[in-house]
Amino acid sequence: MSSLVLDLQQEVLKPDCDILNALRRAHLIATKLKLSEFDSWIMCELNGYDDNQENVPDYRKVTGQLKAWNPRHGWIPVVIPYPEIEKAICIREMGNSISDILELRNTSGDTILMNYSGEAEKTINSICTAPFPTNFTLHISKHLLKSIIDKVGNCLLEWTIRLEAEGILGEDMRFSQEETNMAKEIPQQINNYYGTVVNGDVSQSQVVSGDHNSIAFNYGQASDLMKKVRDSIGQEQLSDEDRESAMELISEAETKIAAQKKPGIIQAALSGLRDFLVAGGANVTAALVVQYLQTL
Repeated sequence: MSSLVLDLQQEVLKPDCDILNALRRAHLIATKLKLSEFDSWIMCELNGYDDNQENVPDYRKVTGQLKAWNPRHGWIPVVIPYPEIEKAICIREMGNSISDILELRNTSGDTILMNYSGEAEKTINSICTAPFPTNFTLHISKHLLKSIIDKVGNCLLEWTIRLEAEGILGEDMRFSQEETNMAKEIPQQINNYYGTVVNGDVSQSQVVSGDHNSIAFNYGQASDLMKKVRDSIGQEQLSDEDRESAMELISEAETKIAAQKKPGIIQAALSGLRDFLVAGGANVTAALVVQYLQTL
């Protein structure tokens, strides 16, 4: 007699596990058991976190090496003199679907290259005081992609172990009402299996309906950013006039965040602050704002 849970467990334990098929099986199980929270993680893994960036698990955050294009020598490593800025530039959240990650892993070479936006490249150029504008890419080792795939498999394995321990097996493609009721007592959050989230800290968050999909704007994170900006601006070499103007723009953004204005209004205020900082040469502080805006 076949068992949905045990069959999935066997699939995950295979050395050549088809993780895409395993996730589809897990989706079937979670749907039948009405485990909507765990299923939301499964669907993000299947379809990508593009519209749900706040919930990208820690195991999908990878660190790469920043490199610049040199016409004579090709891609050359870049050293960022500021640890906090280096972290912001070199850590990337891989929100791709699991099928995209599998395809990236199967491409030729040992690394994958991820591009930056034009605005980000402009900021990196100014931070690195490059003698001439150039292109930058983040070079990420493919073994980090394998780590993502392995950890997804670990999550599924731990989940099936919990289900089996409670006697929830799903024989002949069906779960009894008793099994469905017992399943509700099993933790659904992914941090109970591996890493962080499915349900992150949503305090001070507001769900905002956009033209396409809903996103969560976290006012607490925006407030934390402004604290870092205030600390950083004190270290910048600015004229008294520019420093005063910068502080006015910072205060204006803080007021809008405290009043929980619409995300678009806050984003516009931060974009104006970013442009002023870049023009004034406050590159370290500008990079903080740029990095935050890229997450929105």
